[in-house]
This record gives sequence, structure tokens and C-alpha cells, in this order.
Amino acid sequence: MPWKKCEFKGEEVYVRVLPTGKPIVHRGRVEVRYRLGARKSYKAAPDNIVDLGAEIISDQEMGGTSAAAATSKAALREEPKEPADENTIVIYTDGACSGNPGPAGIGVFMQRPETTLELSEYIGSGTNNIAELTAILRALEQIEEAEQERRIHLYTDSGWSLGVLIGGWKAKTNLELIGAIKTQMERVPNLELLKIKGHAGHPGNEEADRLATQAARRESSSEPRQRPRRR
Repeated sequence: MPWKKCEFKGEEVYVRVLPTGKPIVHRGRVEVRYRLGARKSYKAAPDNIVDLGAEIISDQEMGGTSAAAATSKAALREEPKEPADENTIVIYTDGACSGNPGPAGIGVFMQRPETTLELSEYIGSGTNNIAELTAILRALEQIEEAEQERRIHLYTDSGWSLGVLIGGWKAKTNLELIGAIKTQMERVPNLELLKIKGHAGHPGNEEADRLATQAARRESSSEPRQRPRRR
């Protein structure tokens, strides 16, 4: 979104606006920067903003990146820092919910160097966010003590889950569940949580989706299935 020069408490500032020039109000505050090219943003009450009738400035002309945008970009990273090698554990998780809230299930598709684990679990009535988070928790719980130092790539199609776990977003619900996941994350220092596009034909994500949907539809869990990994 573009910016516009305004006055705030006697100072000229730049305010993030809609294409029409109207300040964007989020949770009762507008985003303000004090100079062109500034990266740091501040929140201000819209009642204190005076429109100077200036021209609208594009985001590119303004320069810099808002903290929220930078956080979002980091949280939605799709590529790991280093590609998976033969010793990397690669995990795909997904949650499914019929009704939101409604019957909910989770799916975990975990590829160890030598084996593949499939987990399909019915978690009762819940929301989609609860299902997505629970899938991540179950996946991390599967990491054995001898595997804790390994490189782990965990993919989820839930941008919200990434935001509250690693993106600095402030969650108002599911705090206990989020806390349990973060405790598990402390066990695995080489873990990377990564974003994958859902329903885009990626085999690992499709398998996790199938396992989650199966649990939600049948309202039942299956015994974890482990088999030799296909090469």
C-alpha cells in the first residue's frame, strides 16, 4: 500500500494509506514513518493525523519495509536455508476440519532417511487452526532423542500457524497449544518451519492432507504406519 505526507503533532510524517489516500486504520491505529526510506514504523491515533493534501507516494518511492511485512515474509519462507540431504528429516503436516468448528483431524507425513511415517488422528471437535497446530505438535513429538540434533524441515500450508510460532504474531487463542509446540521446538535446534502451498500437487503435502481429511471424515484415528522409505 502507498504512503502520504501528513502532519502528526506538529511534525511532517508519512502515513500508510489506501490508493484513495485515506489512512489505513488497523485496530484503531495508523502506521506512521518519520522520513522517506525509514524502515521503522510507529502506530498513531488517526485523530492526531492531519491531511496536508500531498501527493500519494508509492511503496517503492517510500522505500524500507514495515516490521509487519518483514515478519510476514520471514514467517512464510518456502525454501530452507540449506537443501535437504540424505540425513535430513522432512515432515509435512496438515489439519482438516468439517464445519470450523467441527470434526477435526490431523495428518503427518514424515520422511526419515530410511523410513516413512504416516499419522492420521481424529482430535474431536475443533477449529481449523487447532487442527493445524496439533498436527505440528504431533510431528515434533515424533522426533526421537537420537534425532534431536538432525536437520529437520517441517512444511505446513498454514500461514497463521507460522505467524504465531515464528513470525511474532500475537495469538489470542490456543495459547496452551502454541506453548506446547514452542517447548517441543526447543528440543530441535536445527528445525525449520516452512510454508508450502496447499492443494498444489506436492506429494508430501497431498499425503498429509489425505491423512487429515480421512481422520476428520471418519471421526477415527488410525495406528501410525511406518514403512521403508521409497527412493
